[in-house]
Amino acid sequence: MQTRQRRASHFRFLIPFLAVFLAALGLVGCSSSPKANNAPLPDATTLLKQSADTTRAQTSAHVVLTTTGDIKSLPITILTGDMTLKPAVAAQGKADIMFLGQKLSDVKFVVSDGNLYGAITAGGAMENFGPAADIYDISTILSPENGLANILSSFTDAKAEGRESVNGADAVKITGTVPADAMNKIAPALKVTGPIPGTAWIREDGDHQLQQVKFDIAEGKSIQMTLSDWGKTVTVDKPAA
Repeated sequence: MQTRQRRASHFRFLIPFLAVFLAALGLVGCSSSPKANNAPLPDATTLLKQSADTTRAQTSAHVVLTTTGDIKSLPITILTGDMTLKPAVAAQGKADIMFLGQKLSDVKFVVSDGNLYGAITAGGAMENFGPAADIYDISTILSPENGLANILSSFTDAKAEGRESVNGADAVKITGTVPADAMNKIAPALKVTGPIPGTAWIREDGDHQLQQVKFDIAEGKSIQMTLSDWGKTVTVDKPAA
């Protein structure tokens, strides 16, 4: 019973970021690189608002989450997966995590019918850890009130720094500050106590989709999410009982 509880406690750190993902090759493609464009940069505050409005209307996405440094409240190095809010909250993916002092690679997880399933060992059977909401509300990332849309709306001291290519798409790099309240709404386990530096990469064309976001939690410690396939159809198969 204690082992089950300890496993469940570690999985709650994965849930906030069940949103969406690329595999290893995709991650390489997500790196940002300068792109020449001499046109005047758009207003940072306006672009953040436009992207927040677009993000607020989304119900599914694909994400790669990576961390830098030892973030004890988020014991993962990379997580990839897909999440949807409709017709019901569901997600699936895999992650490299630290568990009981050991690094576990390609740990698979699934959220279906409100329950969280996980396979701690490679090739192991999926274990039902009970209601996902009891561990963490996985809809938070796409929540209009508490998710990425709220993060974009909460940026202060926003400044457009330049243009870069992210995932093969042109994006404007915007730096600023993210309030602790907004950060703790999307990831309560972090327990941020003050404003932190944040960076967002937003498409300059179309409906200004969010391409990437990075949070500098502390010196040498950061969390980055690279997003794609907004609005994609996500089908999640419930693990066998």
